[in-house]
Amino acid sequence: MSLYFFNFRQGDAYSIDDQGCEFESVEDAYLGAVKATQEMWLELLVRREDPLLCSFDVSDSRGNDLFTLPFSEVLESCHGRPASAALAPLSTQLARALATRRAANDAVNGVKHAMRQAHSTLSETVSLLEQVIKIAGQ
Repeated sequence: MSLYFFNFRQGDAYSIDDQGCEFESVEDAYLGAVKATQEMWLELLVRREDPLLCSFDVSDSRGNDLFTLPFSEVLESCHGRPASAALAPLSTQLARALATRRAANDAVNGVKHAMRQAHSTLSETVSLLEQVIKIAGQ
């Protein structure tokens, strides 16, 4: 098994996959990306986001770029064809991993924002205390 990283592009936004997923081959990673794309399509539409602006940039554990899968390619390839049931467990696992990664990135960004606010409040408090000490010393 090899580790593959599914970096997600949505318009100008780019999200790095720092955990990756294991697959037997690059072909299996491609099939997993196709299935994940199909599953993410509806989620993006529900959020009123355009799936045609999305793609996966897939790389290996050494950082080599292997392929880019534009979501539009999946749309073109699935006209009138049923999804393969054999890929369902693998793609579900990949989709869950990607959703978990997105949620973790959102949580980290929330914590960073809260830390910046706390730092700003603390700096303001220190400044006010310095002014109080200066006034009390006069």
